[in-house]
Amino acid sequence: MPAVLRRLTVAGLLAGLAGCSLQPVELPGRQPDAGGITERPASDAKARLKPMPLRSLSLNTQCSFRDETGNFGKATVNIANSRVDALKVELTMPKRGSCRYDLASFRQTQALPSIELTGPRNCRIHIWEQAEQITVAFADCHQMCAPSSAHDYVWPLLIDKATGQCD
Repeated sequence: MPAVLRRLTVAGLLAGLAGCSLQPVELPGRQPDAGGITERPASDAKARLKPMPLRSLSLNTQCSFRDETGNFGKATVNIANSRVDALKVELTMPKRGSCRYDLASFRQTQALPSIELTGPRNCRIHIWEQAEQITVAFADCHQMCAPSSAHDYVWPLLIDKATGQCD
């Protein structure tokens, strides 16, 4: 009897689904056409987005931070006309480890449109400006951390351009 009950349940579900049909739905900001739903441009053709201008980056700060997860650190960053003159960042992730990045271990390989520093074993530091923040991000830098697995918990350092405070 359980097999018969299962068949009836499946048959009922299939019959219910057969009665459903998909109706085209018009979404705000979209226009239907013969081929389906297409999006209208966000602005007319005359107001095209323009690329960001290439500008050199300048920053001089010494800051420290503690975030809501308990991670803390301090940084010294001095950049003039997209040339890094000083960089020392120490990050600590309690129960995970710590990481230290010093300009002496890196060479600058790019200045525009963003700054790139390359270090040992392809460790890279990327620095760029976005709105009112400077971002300092670390990639493939496990050897700069003790233990090396601490690098898996490193987040980019965000620096407020106006105040020099970091996060």
